[in-house]
This record gives sequence, C-alpha cells and structure tokens, in this order.
Amino acid sequence: MFREYTFFKNTLRIERGRLGPLMKTPDEGIEIRPLTLFIGKQGTGKSLVSQLAYFFENLPFLSKYFAARGEPETTATTIIRRALDSLRSAHRSFATFAAPSVTIAWHTEGKQVLRFSMDRRNRRVRPTTALESFVKAYISPDYRIPKGGNALFVPAERVIYSHGSPTVWQLLSFPVTLLLFAEAMESAGSLLDKWEGQDTVSEGQWVRHVGHKILRGEAYRWKKQWKWRIDEQTQMDIDMASSGQKANWPLVVLAQVLPVWRKEGIIGWPFSLHVEEPEIHLHPEAQVWMVHLLAYLARQGFRIVISTHSLTILYALNNLLLASTLGEQPHPDIPPSEVRLPPDMVAAYLFNERGEVQSLLDEQEGFIDEAVLGEVNASLSDEMNRIMMAAASPKAPEK
Repeated sequence: MFREYTFFKNTLRIERGRLGPLMKTPDEGIEIRPLTLFIGKQGTGKSLVSQLAYFFENLPFLSKYFAARGEPETTATTIIRRALDSLRSAHRSFATFAAPSVTIAWHTEGKQVLRFSMDRRNRRVRPTTALESFVKAYISPDYRIPKGGNALFVPAERVIYSHGSPTVWQLLSFPVTLLLFAEAMESAGSLLDKWEGQDTVSEGQWVRHVGHKILRGEAYRWKKQWKWRIDEQTQMDIDMASSGQKANWPLVVLAQVLPVWRKEGIIGWPFSLHVEEPEIHLHPEAQVWMVHLLAYLARQGFRIVISTHSLTILYALNNLLLASTLGEQPHPDIPPSEVRLPPDMVAAYLFNERGEVQSLLDEQEGFIDEAVLGEVNASLSDEMNRIMMAAASPKAPEK
C-alpha cells in the first residue's frame, strides 16, 4: 500500500574553494530529495558529494561511534575529523580533497546550517561553532540514538561482503562506510533467519518478486551463513553466485528489512540509503527493475541517493516521472503506482569534467533532460555511419 510522507530538502553547498574535482555547485546548492541521482564520468566527484551528504545525515550516529572509539580527551573537532577521514580510507585524510582549501555547508530541513572548512596543506578540519555544538549534544551520555543510525552507505565495493566475514575486516584498512554496511547486513541476516519458511507481509512479497526479476534468485540465511537460492532444488554458497548477483543481492535484502527496522525503531527517521552504482554487472532489463525497487523505497518515505554511470538507470527513472502524471490509476504494461515518482520527489545532477554540477531536472516539464547525456550515443552513431560509409566505398586497387 502506498504511503505518502511530508518531506523536506536538505542542501549541500561548496561555499568557498574547490573539493577534489568539484569547482562549483549550483547557486541553490545540491538538493537531497526523496530520490536523488548523481550521474557523470569517473572521477567527477559523485561519490564525494554522496559521502558528504551521508556524513551530515548520519552525524549523530557517527559522533557516538567515534566518541566510543576515541581517547578520553576526544573533542568534537577530532570526532568530526575522524568521521570525515573514515569515509574514504582508514589511513588517509579527507582534507586531501581540499584544493587547497574549501568550505562545505549543509543546510538542514530545520533551517540549520552546519559548516566546516578544510585545508590540504596542514590536513586541518575547522568546524564552525554550530557544527561543534551539534556533535557535542549527540556525544552526551544522556543522548540515545537508534542503533541503526539515520543513514546507510552502500559502496561499490559491496561485492566484497559476499567473500568474507566482517569480523576479519576490522583488522584491515576498510573505510567505515564499508564496515557499517557489513554490520547492517549481518543484522539483516538475523532478521531474515527468523523469517525463513514463513510468509512475510505483502510489501516483503513484492520486494522478493522484484528481487527475482533483478537477480533470478534470492539470498537467504542459514546457520549464520548467507546462501544463494535459484529454486528449491538449486542452492549454493553466496560466493558462488554470479558477479551481478553478488554485487546486488544486499539491496534486495535491505529493501525487505528497512521497513521493519523503521517500525521497530532500529533506525532513525528520516532514513537515507546511499547506493553507489546500482547497475554493477546487471543486464539493462535488471537495471530497470532495480530502479523500481529503489523508487518503491522512496515512495515508502526513505531517502535514496544514487550515484551511477548508467544511462539505463536515468531513462528508467524518467519513465517513472512520466508515469506519475497518471496518478494512482493502474494501466497495463506501464510502471505500477507504487513506483511512480512525482517530479518534486526527484533531483538529478550531472557532474561534468569541468568540475561543475548542473541540475538535469526540468521542473516545468517534470522530467530529466537526457539530451545533455547523449554525447556518447551520438559519437557511437557517428562512428557507425563512418564505418558503413567506408565499407560501402570502392576499395583502392592494391599496388
């Protein structure tokens, strides 16, 4: 059943300087809506922006997490720096991305503005008083937060989870985003273990159905181990699944358990899911179903942030925007009402090689401008025409 939620837009801005490849954000900032999509070539800053949004959204949890692992004299400033540094690496400073200095601002739905500055030359992170006070409030022993936090980052490296134990990872140099993702999957596994052999709620059945459309099988939990099931007669260890299945079964599992975690208060609300490259190793048709799955979560009130290289993902999202003009009325052979997305729920940004971020959503038309991304297709079409002309032209006589 579709649920309607009131939502607010958080906004990220680069106010001064340059962050890695990023030189400029839109004047109104990068808005994080119920479903936000970042698309562009490698190394254009998509993951940086997604990780920063995750940092601010999950800062209460990250503050507690790093305060519990710090020295007695840990300050709000050192916690902020540790949380930022851990987004990319266990041993590298996030200030490396300041070029050479930068100021980042996060405008919250409650009109609060949180800022910090970074300097690459001395690796220093300088939070404003407002940001320090924000962190101090959450590291107080009297303040309790949901153990699942307010956001989860699903990294492109998630396929690693199908090949090892999170307890071993603690000894390795993985970023905290990957470690917390693994912890969330272990918690999800415990819940699925209880469900095995039982009929789940109708929403869970819909997710399982779409999951089969995406992956042609499903993950399940057996004696604290993840297994892969194609059908009742064909089952195997999860690391024997295909590359696309290993990379993306966690997204199907999370779509099943997140609504339950919300009802049980295990996660905070609102809750954001940041997904890097949901298209990894997937057939284009499966990518379309993956967009439906993520749109379903957005319609359930979750905030979804997608970083992608896939035009298929973009085209599928555009179809959901267009389908929203039909309201809730069912139609055969078009996306069902539970995945249709009104334009005000969606933001889409192109990260280009000039270090600029531009909005792709035409607010008046209500869908994404795909023409901006047509350069590669146009180039391939031109190349094909040149090949065909060359093949049709008379061959020069051999000498």
